[in-house]
Order: sequence, then structure tokens, then C-alpha cells
Amino acid sequence: MNASFNTTRLVERLGTVIGIPVVPYDAEGTVDLDLTVSLATRLFRNGITVLTPNGNTGEFYALSPDERRQVLRRVLMARDAHDDAAPNTTAGGTADGAPRATTIVAGVGLDIETAISDARFARDSGADAIMIHQPVLPYLTPDGWVEYHVRIARSVPDIGVLPYLTKRAVTGAHITRLVERAPNVVGLKYSVPDPAVFATTRAEAPDGLLWIAGLAESYAPAYWQAGARAFTSGLVNVAPAVSLAMLTALGDDDYATATRIWRKIRHFEELRARDASANNVSVVKEAMHQIGLCRRDVRSPSHPLSEALAREVAESMAGWHSLIPEAAPIPETAEEPVA
Repeated sequence: MNASFNTTRLVERLGTVIGIPVVPYDAEGTVDLDLTVSLATRLFRNGITVLTPNGNTGEFYALSPDERRQVLRRVLMARDAHDDAAPNTTAGGTADGAPRATTIVAGVGLDIETAISDARFARDSGADAIMIHQPVLPYLTPDGWVEYHVRIARSVPDIGVLPYLTKRAVTGAHITRLVERAPNVVGLKYSVPDPAVFATTRAEAPDGLLWIAGLAESYAPAYWQAGARAFTSGLVNVAPAVSLAMLTALGDDDYATATRIWRKIRHFEELRARDASANNVSVVKEAMHQIGLCRRDVRSPSHPLSEALAREVAESMAGWHSLIPEAAPIPETAEEPVA
């Protein structure tokens, strides 16, 4: 693969835990931009080096076009402040010309023109790559999937592109055609819940791509054994150390430790996946609310958790609560869970 940027270096930087930050709201339901900066800074300070603002955990489809861009700007602000404060770092990277320590992959999607516009905005704002959400049209063909991604990727040839793949109908042959026509596609966020299909797809696709386990820690061990070398995470919003511990174990081929971590977080991740992932974001925000990080609010069609589910979230965190950084008590005036 050839591109106008350093593909190898970008793939190396992306081979880690890719955090998907939540978007916090204030009491009026408006995006809390200052808190967006603070929460991103918390992730950077606790070892997360790649963030995807405007991912699914960031309620991409519930945000307005302007809100998506404001969120991206604030995460980039947090990145710039964090990197610029690091030793031997200048405004454009490290003193010796190396890239920044942190990497931003902006989520884009919806119709092609909107995705292209947001991709160019992300590039011009300083993002290192884009992640293209799975097309939401109800009628999707594999050839159409290729065309959709080619058009978006070619609009930003100077940054990396990561398609978000959820359809098993898209095979390694289709991915090969995509990469041949858009060489800045450096990897895929693969979210088909079938490790065997993943292994086959990867074997049929070109060498050199980064395969990201897009179903987070629940599937990371299985996908790692089939060739994934990164995974996405919403759990990092609560406890970055847990996700990083799993990454270390997988990188060391220490599957016994990875399995122990998987068992500890299984209840929490099962709550997120329950009922076709209906409460995926709500569970994360409830956990964050319980440790004093942000409000539990989510936008429709998501909904805050019931009191019973909120208790279950607290129970699910018991085995790894000690690993949560900067935890704070819930203010006495905090709102009650929705019944």
C-alpha cells in the first residue's frame, strides 16, 4: 500500500486500545463541551493513545452536524494540550520530528456527501485518520459498499481511512478491491460477531492491513488469535487500566491473564450487549455517573437505565472498581435513576 503519509507508522500507532469517548450532556441536554475536553484528557493521562470521537459510544447518530464538529474540535484540543505538555514535544510533534504520541481517528458517515464533508473537516482540523461508519441504508450490496468507501477515502488521500464493517457479505475479495482503489485504507474496524468469518475474511484480504476487533473486549481475545492487533473500547471511559491490561496480556500471548480479565468484565459487557445492544451507551454513562464523571443522560432513541439495571451496573463493576482512576463520590443532589 502506498499513500502520501507514512502508512506503516500510522498502523503501528493504531495497534492498541482505541477508545471511543462518550459525549457528556449538561442539565439542558446540550453537549457539555468543557467536560468533553476533560474526559478526553482523563483518557490520555491514563494511557489511552488513540481516540475515536464521534463513534457509536459517542452517540454519533444522535448528534447534529455542528455538534459532531464541535466534539471533534474539543477532543483535538485535549490532544494538543496533552501532547504539547509532554517533554521534548513541539506544537507539531516531538522535537526530533516524530509524530505526536496520541492519535485521533474521527468518526464520519451517513450519506456520501456528508461523510466527505466531515472527512475533509477532520483532516483540516488535524485528525490523523477517519473511521467510516457502516452505511445505514437498509439495502446494501458488497459492490455498493466498496463504491461508498472508495469515494469517501479518495476525498482525503492524505490521511488514513478505517471502514467499520458489520456485514459478513463483504468478503476479503471486496476489501482487496477497495484497497487497490483507495490505498489510504490502512485497516478495518471489524464487527461481524463470528471469529471464523473474521479469520477467513482476513486471510482473503491484502497483507499490511490493521485489523481492529470492533466488538471491544468481549471479542478481543478470540479475534486476536485470528490476527487482530487492536480493539475498540467503550469501557475505557470508566477504567482505562482494565482495557490496557488486556492489551498487554494479548500482546504477550498470555491468554490465561486475558481470560481472567475477560471474566471480570463479562457482566458489564453483557449488560451493554443485552437486547441487541439497546443499552450499550446507557450502561457506560451510568457507570461514569456512579463514579462522578458525568451525567447519565443519553439521547433518544437510547434511554437512561432503570433503577434495577443501574444497580446491576454497580454490581458488575465490583471486581475491578479499584482500577478506576479519578473516581469521585456521586453528589448528594444528583438526579435519581429513571424508574
